Amino acid sequence: MPEKKRININDAPKWFRALYVLAPIAGLLLISLQLDNDFYFIYKTGEHIVKEGFPTTDFLSMHSSMHIIAQQWLSAVIYYFIYSKLGTVGAIGFVMICYGLFCVLMHKLTRLITDNLFIASVFSFVADVLAAPMFEKTRPQAITMLLILLALYLLESFVKKGRIIYLCGLPLISLALINLHAAMWAMLFVFAAPYGVAAIPFKFKKIKQEPCCSFVKLAVCGIICFAVGFINPYGFEAMKYITTSFGSKEINKLVIEMQSTSLADAWGIVLFGVLAAFVCAAIFAKKKAFTTRFVLLFAGTTLMALMNAKSIAYFIVGGIPAFAYMFKDAKIMLSVDERKRNNKEKKKLTALIIMFVVMIGVLAGTVIHQANNTETAENQADAEYKALDKIIEILDKEDKDDVVLFASFNQGQYLEFNGYHPYIDGRAELFLKKNNGEFDYLKEYNDIRGGRLYYKDFVDKYHFTYLIVDDTPGYLSTSLEHDDDYELVYDSEYAQLFRLKDAKQ
Repeated sequence: MPEKKRININDAPKWFRALYVLAPIAGLLLISLQLDNDFYFIYKTGEHIVKEGFPTTDFLSMHSSMHIIAQQWLSAVIYYFIYSKLGTVGAIGFVMICYGLFCVLMHKLTRLITDNLFIASVFSFVADVLAAPMFEKTRPQAITMLLILLALYLLESFVKKGRIIYLCGLPLISLALINLHAAMWAMLFVFAAPYGVAAIPFKFKKIKQEPCCSFVKLAVCGIICFAVGFINPYGFEAMKYITTSFGSKEINKLVIEMQSTSLADAWGIVLFGVLAAFVCAAIFAKKKAFTTRFVLLFAGTTLMALMNAKSIAYFIVGGIPAFAYMFKDAKIMLSVDERKRNNKEKKKLTALIIMFVVMIGVLAGTVIHQANNTETAENQADAEYKALDKIIEILDKEDKDDVVLFASFNQGQYLEFNGYHPYIDGRAELFLKKNNGEFDYLKEYNDIRGGRLYYKDFVDKYHFTYLIVDDTPGYLSTSLEHDDDYELVYDSEYAQLFRLKDAKQ
């Protein structure tokens, strides 16, 4: 009897391809249905720009004289209009649309890189699931990730097809990034760098590199992209914003996602788990494909992800598709009769099964952990907002102009959303002296939380009439409880409200 026909998955019918493109959208189930805490200052920024124009001094906190730039101004305006018309549903729906486009584009990029439907589907699915819960929130980053991914797709298309039309989209992405999320504008050049290196002909003894594409065309495109960066309301100041906003030890103390990635953090476990799975896959893959641009892209984004948890997003965008290239020549055959598979084919299948089992284990753990974390975080956030709502009811009995308010880093933006001007909010980098040109408020905030600054000197300096306290160390709340000048007027598990006794008169 003749051997039954075997079907190469890479030649599967269109319905099979559509199934793999649509499957990652299951990641939508992992996206939070709650507004991100940063959304509140983003919305107020958009509102201010629409009604008052571009700010150069702060309009949200109590430090009205400090210099600022609205580096996310266009994202803020977009979110302002969406929320004004459609509310929370509209804002979250917009993020879901961005995520859906991310899924489709990730699949197209990995397919373009590997020219292998099966491998592209597996790796794009991994990237989509990891991206959903981490960064697809009501922040500008949802748009930024999509634009960086699009830039990679255009660069890879230029390499594969050689048509300059693909490079024409990069200046438009540069223009979009500098106005949507200026702090991340430089990432466009970081992700393009491996392509620039790979385009340089190189020969050293027996080592030789053939250029992947025209270096001159890439260089000209890069110059245009840089020039386009000046088209923003703040000029060169916005373009160099990343240099004054990252690497600060004061921000790293306060913002968990800016700290080094480690196994002590849940997403650190996920990152190291994925890397371990990749190592296993590389060991079992007998025929490996390498090229300069993907080696650099994978190594660079992995290093970034290890440096801080926030950069895991860029490992997902660039590192995972780059690693998929290694398996571009893998071919899996589906045989109707299991006995017809030869030994070599069985070994390939075994190796891939091991890789997929590890991958599925990591993803299953991620999904379960994130589902639990999301529910817990959302429940806690709801409780915290309810506590703040009760505090706002008390504050609303006063004239807002007479309220001199201290609130924590995570509370400030919600109070600003409700019309108050607190001491600090979640725009961490704006409270650094090198950005605001006035004073290092972020260091002062960390010092008062950590007990390195005497509380009386602090409250007397600003003449606070109200203080909302949730500091974990407990230094400020304990001090105020024993201060005869202040009285506790609201107390809950999530926040305390102290009032200056003279303020009642």
